[in-house]
Amino acid sequence: MSQKCARSVISYHNTNYKYTSVQYKDQNDRGKMHGSQRVIMFCLLTTVLPTTLIVSSLYLRNIRYADVMYKISDSDVIQIHKGQSSIFCEKHSLKMNNTFNAFQMKGRPELSSKRRHIKLKKSMTLPDDTLEYWGFFLFAGATVDLKACSRYEGSKILVVKGEKILDTCGILDGRKYKKDPSLIDNPDQLSVTLESPKGNNEQTTEISLDHKKKRDKEHSKEQLFRNLVEDTMNIHFNKTVHKRSVGNPPLHNPNTVLDTGVYHGGNANNTPNITEDASISSFENNLHECYHENILMNNFFPYSKECNSTSYLENTTTLKVEHKVLTDGYYYYIFYSDNDMVKNDIHVIFDIYKPTFQYTNMSESKVCLNSTECEFDISMFSDELVIVEVPTTGGFKNDNSFILTSVCRPRTTVYIFFPVSVLLLILLFAFL
Repeated sequence: MSQKCARSVISYHNTNYKYTSVQYKDQNDRGKMHGSQRVIMFCLLTTVLPTTLIVSSLYLRNIRYADVMYKISDSDVIQIHKGQSSIFCEKHSLKMNNTFNAFQMKGRPELSSKRRHIKLKKSMTLPDDTLEYWGFFLFAGATVDLKACSRYEGSKILVVKGEKILDTCGILDGRKYKKDPSLIDNPDQLSVTLESPKGNNEQTTEISLDHKKKRDKEHSKEQLFRNLVEDTMNIHFNKTVHKRSVGNPPLHNPNTVLDTGVYHGGNANNTPNITEDASISSFENNLHECYHENILMNNFFPYSKECNSTSYLENTTTLKVEHKVLTDGYYYYIFYSDNDMVKNDIHVIFDIYKPTFQYTNMSESKVCLNSTECEFDISMFSDELVIVEVPTTGGFKNDNSFILTSVCRPRTTVYIFFPVSVLLLILLFAFL
């Protein structure tokens, strides 16, 4: 029989039945299909799966739990979540170019009855119809004592309650409002004390918010009339300049902000060069329209030629504002000038008394005080997080910013699983 007849056709016959032909493949052909499946499974389980494991470990180490950098300021208190895991991190390291305090604990710390004193001294030069603001996050129970003076007449202070990013309603971008200003009641309490700059014929007026609405409305009408008869005014608008702008290298926002420092912005450094028609609402009216639902106070304060620095305010009071905070929130103190003859010099001293957080019943291993570097052990499946606070130094408050670097030290016993798994997979399927 020739080789071409390797595959045979067999027929069987008998008188009662006829058997049809059946064709079979030889043993080698049946084995080839099994071998193809084996090669495919081997490639998948020794190439694709190990590659996935290796890529996953690199992603977790270098992206998901990579070093995280934050830009924070004096008196900030933040809780760090990003870049940390109780499974993949065995230690949490922190480093900053300034001293800080850090605490490892569960949940959010409680406020204590103890308060810390923050002092902020600021001087500014405001052209006509420009502003600068200073904002703070204040807990209920905080108090703010403010003293201010100006060299020339026309300076005013506006206190408003706002959001984390102060909404300027487009005023600094050039958009204008035409509605009459209106003020509404607000639960926070303020008192304003006005005194003679030289201490003679001293006149003090205590004003609580509950009794000032009528007076503010009358004053607003008077101010509106005075503004409407002005011939022209020069106003230049630009975007708010924030001290907390994100720089280079890229920085992250804290996951949980428990307390914050100073927010600063305004357009006082811009040179006005836009003429506005007197029939259009003035700069001040735009401010009133923007913040009328959240205005706590709006007041002129006396001026003096002797007001040339914050040192003048140490012994002399021209304007004193006492603000007792009843609800948590962001509060902004906006200073602006309505003097079209000269640039007005304004000097301010803030004395802020803020409630502090209490950290009790904590072991030494979970507390790191007054240091530039800290490290905490992380227990497997722990729900503890690290809280970082930047204390003020000697009671003096400045708005400097610092860079905090948060590092996840990898848990070796977990990451070793990935390469070991790759080796086991290769050995396991090599014998299939």
